[in-house]
Amino acid sequence: MATPAHTTQTWRFGIFEVDARGEELRRAGIPIKLREQSFRILMFLLEHAGELVTREDLRKVLWPDGTFVDFDHSLNTAVMKLREALGDTADKPLYIETVPKRGYRFVAPVSSVMGQQRDMDRPRSVISRENDESTTMQGLAKSVAVVRRRHTVSYAVVLGSVLLVAIASFVFIRLHHFEFPGEVAPNYRIIPVTSALGSAVSPAISRDGRAVVYGWNGTEQHVHFDIYAQLIGSDTPLRLTNLKSGLAGNPTWSPDGRVIAFTWCQGKDGSVYVLPALGGKERKLVSVGCQYDIPEPLAWFADGTRILMIDRCSASGLFGVVVFSLETGEKKCLTDFGPRGFQRRFSYALSPDESTVAFNPSGEDPDCAIYTVPVSGGTPHRIVKDERRPCDRVMWTPDGSAIVFRSLRTTSLSLWRVPEAGGRIKPETVYPALGSYSQDGRRFVYQEPVNAEPLSIWRAEMAGPGGKILSNKSFISTHFGDLDAQPSPDGTRVAWMSYRSGPAEIWMSTSTGDSPVQLTHRNLYCGSPRWSPDGKRIAFDCDMSDGTQLFVIDAEGTNLKAISEGPFQNAVPSWSRDGKSIYFASNRTGRHEVWKKSLEDGHESQLSTHGGFNAFESFDGKTVYFSKFDEAGIWSVPSKGGVESIVIEGRPQVLYWGHWALTQTGIYVLNADAEQKGRLEFFDFATRRTWPVLSLEKRPAYLQPSLSATPDGKAVFYTQMDRQNVIKMMEFSK
Repeated sequence: MATPAHTTQTWRFGIFEVDARGEELRRAGIPIKLREQSFRILMFLLEHAGELVTREDLRKVLWPDGTFVDFDHSLNTAVMKLREALGDTADKPLYIETVPKRGYRFVAPVSSVMGQQRDMDRPRSVISRENDESTTMQGLAKSVAVVRRRHTVSYAVVLGSVLLVAIASFVFIRLHHFEFPGEVAPNYRIIPVTSALGSAVSPAISRDGRAVVYGWNGTEQHVHFDIYAQLIGSDTPLRLTNLKSGLAGNPTWSPDGRVIAFTWCQGKDGSVYVLPALGGKERKLVSVGCQYDIPEPLAWFADGTRILMIDRCSASGLFGVVVFSLETGEKKCLTDFGPRGFQRRFSYALSPDESTVAFNPSGEDPDCAIYTVPVSGGTPHRIVKDERRPCDRVMWTPDGSAIVFRSLRTTSLSLWRVPEAGGRIKPETVYPALGSYSQDGRRFVYQEPVNAEPLSIWRAEMAGPGGKILSNKSFISTHFGDLDAQPSPDGTRVAWMSYRSGPAEIWMSTSTGDSPVQLTHRNLYCGSPRWSPDGKRIAFDCDMSDGTQLFVIDAEGTNLKAISEGPFQNAVPSWSRDGKSIYFASNRTGRHEVWKKSLEDGHESQLSTHGGFNAFESFDGKTVYFSKFDEAGIWSVPSKGGVESIVIEGRPQVLYWGHWALTQTGIYVLNADAEQKGRLEFFDFATRRTWPVLSLEKRPAYLQPSLSATPDGKAVFYTQMDRQNVIKMMEFSK
């Protein structure tokens, strides 16, 4: 394997950057000390990323003149030091994979910038404050200066923007290399906007392209986000919000750049707020409903009198795209979709000339459906119909000629483009991600993952229920995402959902995570696997074109049978202890409630009446415990029906309805607000006391059933992830 003649490049992978010319490794912009031999190994691996690099190749790189050394020991030490610097491990590699008895392979996505282009990537001030004629921009610059002098950046418990994934909230963004087959590549440069640790998400650029507003969870990488504004070219953001409860996110600018609007959700109910772009007290503008308890994006019309938003349409009660008048307070529903009782998730985008809305109502649909509808009203026109290829989120191109969207047309989420009137779908070759552009289209901001570690399953062993931690380590982890592990009743097997084959499917393995086998091949979004008491069958749910439905399959992957129907969300099944019934959640009454279905005669009965989700029957079969989709806490109800009562108040929090696990003596539950990234706690039935058990090292997954335990409470399975994003800007030449 030949060594390249020169290495005048900057290499980027995860949150790391390697300056080959300066021989420097940086983590999120901070230099990291690294031995010379370790650095040379890293450079060679990057130059041959994805390829096998043999130990002999590395010997020639490190000791080309045949210098006599203890080769094996020296190489092993250099690789070990390199892994330590990267925070990598040999058994669970994120960057450097060991090929036994042969060598190594760099497995993470890598991008490079040639030396002559490096100046274009450096942060620089693109706003001249001396010549700035905008009062708002001058004020923002002064406010930022004050923040910098005080050095007081604090982080509140506000979720600035949650990236809800198409197909139940898991987004895996593919890094694009810009290629322009048969087209002339636009001339542009990439400018970093943020570089601090943590995740900066959902950026919106001001119309004049001088500033950006976004969500950020701080350098401590808290579970919750806050909202910040920042001048392009500045390295210090201005914190705008300091809410004490609920979830706030998806900020946008007023046409004159003086006001920021954002959506705030407290469960299923929410509001749109506005506040000065320079900071100040927020003011409620209007109440809205919240899909999946998540803040939705806003689009402010250029005339300043209307805002586009997602809300319930008064006529149908379904969610739809709504035009809100700031002058009259009236709401005009442009469109809603789906039969009553089946709520589809909406994403939308307003065309540059503000005459048309493109929207996608199929966030839980295995088919991709994208429509356009005039802002003045009318019949929606379908421009994309892609069967069994889920998609989410849409964005117009600046000239209004096409719509860009994310889709699972391949094995991972990637960007595609369709003409605004419909037609041939092509891979997107200009924009690296969906984002926000200035009014003239010359500046485009977007978020880019710098550490997109996927969801992984961890296992913790305790001395007893809620007792001392004996071990805590990664259990199942791939590059695609694995979650919702459920141990079999006898503890010999584990079932879970995985993206390793494309759309989420149900998999099974031994109790050690070995010998994984794919049980379902539905090519849909399938999850929530639950074992029958005898360990012979597994119940699970799948998103279908007409709703979410329940299925049962043998543990060998045979005899698949649907056990629900109707245009509703029938989800998160679990078994009665006698194996004769299935508990599940359904929104057929207009709200998610707990239901019970007999597998013998098909009879269904409603157990909860004030909301219910993710139910499990007690081990004695007398009580059913459940969480709620839009309210924090855990409740109980007699398995034969009766009075509902609160068991644990305030935990798990909204969005984390699946983060609790029933054992014989108590309940493990996530406290997402405890500490930086959340904490697992144990509620003891006998004493009614709750105590801390395990502090999470990474962020927990939300909107998923991601915590389980063995019946004796001595082992728990949970899902966590480590994702960090920065905001970048494409600046196109005139």
